[in-house]
Amino acid sequence: MKTISGKPLSKIGIGSYGIGGRGHRDMPLTDKKDDSVYIETLAHMISSGLNFTELSMGYGHGNSVSLFKWALEKSGVAREDLFLTNSLYPRDLPNVKTINDDISSFYSVLETNYADSTLVTQSLLIKFGEETIYDILTNLLEDGKTRYVSLSNAKSEYIIKFKEHFKDKFFAHEGHLSFEVRLLEDSGVFQTCRKLAVENIIWRPLRRNQTSNHNWKLLNDLALKYDKTPNQIILNWMCYDGFRPMVMSSNKAHIDENLESLNFTMVAKDYKLIRDFRAQKPSGSFNLEENSIVELVNNFEKYN
Repeated sequence: MKTISGKPLSKIGIGSYGIGGRGHRDMPLTDKKDDSVYIETLAHMISSGLNFTELSMGYGHGNSVSLFKWALEKSGVAREDLFLTNSLYPRDLPNVKTINDDISSFYSVLETNYADSTLVTQSLLIKFGEETIYDILTNLLEDGKTRYVSLSNAKSEYIIKFKEHFKDKFFAHEGHLSFEVRLLEDSGVFQTCRKLAVENIIWRPLRRNQTSNHNWKLLNDLALKYDKTPNQIILNWMCYDGFRPMVMSSNKAHIDENLESLNFTMVAKDYKLIRDFRAQKPSGSFNLEENSIVELVNNFEKYN
């Protein structure tokens, strides 16, 4: 997959949830920093070659997309050199009109006439019906308003149907993978995507640094062996296995640390150790539904 200017997608992408404050429209914002912090770090990521992300008008009560636009201008990188996905989440969209309003706002705020991909979640398909959402996406494709379509937090059956309908216009499935949480992997979701030639893009791969703070022995041993950080070991493993993790950071040093994860290779047996690792099974009842897996990712330690 490439940008419209022909640049290959970077192995690591830009996580955008948290830019302008963590929260959707239906919840109060937390962890909000000064706008200049986000602009500076986003511009640094873009200038450093990270060229894909997913953006939502619901993130940060709309601030996320505006801040990204200002960072893009600061970076000096052309819009055509980035692959931008417009994500639509049901919690921000009470009716079909607001879906179309959100799509229009995305183009307006970014001052662009297209999205590289438009993403919907399984929960959005359930809320409004597959036919309704398929029609919206088909119209966007036919009008040249989006180059591709994407799906998120979906079971294999939805991914298969999405592929049957949109064929080679189905770009990616966004799901969660981390050192501790392997629900999508163990349920066959990632394997389904590989079989269908659909990209596996990973949200929150480092669990907001909680994985590193957990001090897992295997990660620490590998970090010591390769003189890297646990986060670099995680990102290196994911990229080596063909995943595309998106990482959000408001710290330039952490961004450079993430980029360094691409500059080494571990021996095959060490990648296998990570693939085979499974944390203790969570004590709660978790499934592939969006709210359930997000709760587990955010609060893994609570359930183990």
